[in-house]
Amino acid sequence: MTWIAWIVIAVVLIIFEIATTSIFFFICLAIGSAFAAVVSCFTDSSLLQFTIFLIISILALYLVKPIFKRMISKAKTVSSNVDALIGAEAIVTGKIMPLKSGFVKVSSEIWRAESDVDIEIGEVVIIKKVSGTMLIVEKIGGIICLFFLLS
Repeated sequence: MTWIAWIVIAVVLIIFEIATTSIFFFICLAIGSAFAAVVSCFTDSSLLQFTIFLIISILALYLVKPIFKRMISKAKTVSSNVDALIGAEAIVTGKIMPLKSGFVKVSSEIWRAESDVDIEIGEVVIIKKVSGTMLIVEKIGGIICLFFLLS
């Protein structure tokens, strides 16, 4: 085959990679095709070109594909819904006692909350856990903040 045919195959494989949900399979074959195109510039042996295509494609599958997968998996996940509340600060709007739940204001929402210590109205707490519709909070020794209670 000519080098142009190998380049066309590589481009088609790249288009397949973009159009499908495969995880870098076709791109590895496109890499093999590109190497076969380079080899075709130096020899007319179709057997050698196809062998190079197979060897490079298999190597790319074992070497390049894991690198691409690692790059994608390192993308930072963003917490959403109630998971985003964990670690956030809240203002106590209803006194919290160990055996009695109280209320906290997170952003503009009021949540039921409980803690293993007494926490007075206006104190700042940090959300440690979400248990159903109840927030488990911990006192952080914050300053009483009446501004947030009013907003």
